[in-house]
Amino acid sequence: MNIIIPMSGLGSRFAAAGYKDIKPLIKIHGKPIIEWVVRMFDPKDKFIFICRDAHLNTIKEMRETLEKIAPNAEIIAIEGEKKGPVWAVSQIFHKIDDNSPAIVSYCDYFQVWNCQSFYQWTADTNCDGSVVCYQGFHPHLIPLQNVYASCLCEGNKILEIREKFSFTENKSLTPQSSGMYYFKKGAYIKKYFQQLINENINLNGEYYVSLVYNLMIRDKLDIRVYHDVPYFCQWDTPEDLADYLRWAEIFSGEDNG
Repeated sequence: MNIIIPMSGLGSRFAAAGYKDIKPLIKIHGKPIIEWVVRMFDPKDKFIFICRDAHLNTIKEMRETLEKIAPNAEIIAIEGEKKGPVWAVSQIFHKIDDNSPAIVSYCDYFQVWNCQSFYQWTADTNCDGSVVCYQGFHPHLIPLQNVYASCLCEGNKILEIREKFSFTENKSLTPQSSGMYYFKKGAYIKKYFQQLINENINLNGEYYVSLVYNLMIRDKLDIRVYHDVPYFCQWDTPEDLADYLRWAEIFSGEDNG
């Protein structure tokens, strides 16, 4: 499987919260976040890391870390404009094979799952695209604000996906995107990512991968939800990370409060 990981964000929220490392290099349980992301996939998968050029030029350990955790990966530097992951991926279209399946994955989460089962499921269903989701109780869903993408489904077919939105008041009842997005062929990525940009479908100036699927659904393509994800960890914001570490401490029995 081709795994494309856009990680060119500035990381201003973590810097403002006092973190010295950029988000992908922040260590959790002794490993940088980006290593946890890579561990979700098969070591034989082909990785492309899309990095902010300023980060690669000024943070020596960034390239060293990526080469260590994925020795055969391509590391591509782009100008770090704040236009979101779809725009970042659009800068490396020339690296994407039109006829090969690919996953676009965000760089700030971890999930317990079986990637080989998912790869087999995509082959069995022959779906054009899939959003990997989790459901149920997760601490980062407790706050009232909606900060992630959720799906409206009929069976395992997705009818609509919205970013920063929940289709139910109780967010634990709605399939929530983990940040992992499958496309049956690279040609879909090129066509619909560019279409999202051309139609200027964005939130606060940023183009999100989740929103691409509504264009594919509009064109009658088969988009499905995959939610065989029993455990999920959200590390997108400093608040998410603090909540995760607090709950991890509680469940590990190390909490003294």
